Amino acid sequence: MANEIKDPGIGTKIDEKVRRMINADGSYNVIKKGSAKGIRDIFKYLVEISWTWFFTILFVGYIIFNLIFSLIYTYFGPENILGLDSENGSVFFQTFFFSIQTFTTVGYGTLAPLGIATQIVASIEAFVGFLSFSLATGLLYGRFSRPRSKIKFADNFVFSKYEQGHSFKFKLTNLRDVVLQDVEAKIITMFNKENENGQLVRTYYELPITLPKIDIMALTWTLVHKIDEESPFWNKSKEEIISQHPEFLIFVNGFDEIYSERTRARKSYVVKDILWNKNFTTNFKSLENGKLLMDVRDLNNVENE
Repeated sequence: MANEIKDPGIGTKIDEKVRRMINADGSYNVIKKGSAKGIRDIFKYLVEISWTWFFTILFVGYIIFNLIFSLIYTYFGPENILGLDSENGSVFFQTFFFSIQTFTTVGYGTLAPLGIATQIVASIEAFVGFLSFSLATGLLYGRFSRPRSKIKFADNFVFSKYEQGHSFKFKLTNLRDVVLQDVEAKIITMFNKENENGQLVRTYYELPITLPKIDIMALTWTLVHKIDEESPFWNKSKEEIISQHPEFLIFVNGFDEIYSERTRARKSYVVKDILWNKNFTTNFKSLENGKLLMDVRDLNNVENE
């Protein structure tokens, strides 16, 4: 029988409103309120967001900082900035341009601060600019050096014939043009079950996989859970499986030879993701030059048994 897990950290109480503990994209279906936030959380957020949002935040912050200092320079008077000329356009725009020169420590030489107050503000802005670019550089390094999983799972999994019985099959591949080594997978399923008191509780099982570990993952990998006497789904009909509202949690980790670190990925499937009596198609073929061609866009393709 599959190994029953008392509680992997999710809990055993059932709430019918919650259909899954992990979202389809691998993120946890949990919203935390009242948790402590700190500077490391901001760093974590800026490292994990998309590149579009990252550069948008940097650019907006860059503009806001310079607008603030431009207003300060304007407060002390534009006459305290040497080189301002009303014939060259808007005075505020020239002040803003001076702020950018100071913030970036470019200093073209056409504009310069006059007076103690303006010089102090310019010195503070130069220091803020130096720190800002140092932090931005550190964030860029953190984003590039952080190993990101590019393991892609098929959108659905299949219930299909296997040997003399049936099985659940889950398909995945690595989108990066690199071979993952020592790749391991684990499948945990949780579903509703009556306890000795007749109450419905959430139970957990680690499902046996026919091939839980491979040395290299250069193509696709199909995780197969054979439904036999060792499976918690043994002798259960389609209707019985659906009525239990099972959720399948897939955990995969492997050694990335580029980063020399282990990379991890996770995926959640619920009962609506099952394609019954289907099988995954092969999404690679041999070429005349002796190489294999794999199209990851065919990862979701299935066929009738």
